Amino acid sequence: MRRILMILALSLAAPAHADGGVTVKLPDANRIAAAASPDFLMRLVMANVAGMNCPGYALSDGEWALITGTADRVAAALQIGSGAYDEQYYGPAFAALDNPATCGREGPKIAPLISELRAMGGGTEPIG
Repeated sequence: MRRILMILALSLAAPAHADGGVTVKLPDANRIAAAASPDFLMRLVMANVAGMNCPGYALSDGEWALITGTADRVAAALQIGSGAYDEQYYGPAFAALDNPATCGREGPKIAPLISELRAMGGGTEPIG
């Protein structure tokens, strides 16, 4: 069991690499583990979906890497498989875009979430 926890902790400390080639520092592994909850994961997924689809709330590559990398680590900490991750989190987040009020409600939450992730030890500046 200790070995599994060590492997999880090491994987949680790894930087995130965005599709555009941006690698950023993710929040501290212990802080991610402490914050890991279905609600926190949904906040991260909604920020990703809103930031990629809502005018006026576009994410930079570094912000996207920080949000998605952290979300992936939270999903791993919660032991959520890829099918459940898509069905229970991304499906509802994309479905929320059908409501015209979603961008106005979720977009303003992105900057405070990024600040929270920075306070946890993450960053949006490219590294490596």
